[in-house]
Amino acid sequence: MGPLKKLYNIIIYIYSSANHIKEFKTLIGRIISLNNWIRWNSWYLMLVIAIKKVGVINTYLKNNFTSLKKDYLYLSD
Repeated sequence: MGPLKKLYNIIIYIYSSANHIKEFKTLIGRIISLNNWIRWNSWYLMLVIAIKKVGVINTYLKNNFTSLKKDYLYLSD
């Protein structure tokens, strides 16, 4: 599984619960939008935000490691 798929799965996990959204939004200060077929640059925007907020996303992943261990983004990704 590549890093894009992992990032996508992480965002799907965040959107799966109002508590996850609230926790993530508290940490990062915003939510990362999901990709969609209508907006051609949605993957790009998702990546730009993820790159800018990599430290905070890593903190979120560590806090939720048991649920997201298969989608954990390592430096090698």
